[in-house]
Amino acid sequence: MSVGVGFALLTLTILFGYMSNTYGFSGNLLKWVMLPVVGYGITFGFNAGVQAASCKSINPKQLALGSLVVPGAILFFLLLTLMSSVRYPVEQAVPLSSKGKWAGIFAVAFYMFWAGMFGEAFAGGLAQSCGA
Repeated sequence: MSVGVGFALLTLTILFGYMSNTYGFSGNLLKWVMLPVVGYGITFGFNAGVQAASCKSINPKQLALGSLVVPGAILFFLLLTLMSSVRYPVEQAVPLSSKGKWAGIFAVAFYMFWAGMFGEAFAGGLAQSCGA
């Protein structure tokens, strides 16, 4: 599940970057609002499936609270990417033909992948606990 959330966030980050560059959508709105909201929805859905399979029932309150880990991780990693020293290693790995606007987008997408992985790994563990 963690890999699925990670790849979904990576793909959405690149898509949002494309929409921002091509169609003039607000990059900040897409990055700071839509990524956490969509990440929360994806995590909630995945965790509902995990909880239904492992517990044979769904506890919506537990899922809602546990799924907040992913938006928190997304916002934390977005704050990290504000520092150029954090983005620099990933930006330098981007081929020269794609440098410019895309290097920053790929750097943020890289960190969104890890935010999804770490957040879902923690939230998935919470979803599998079948407490009262």
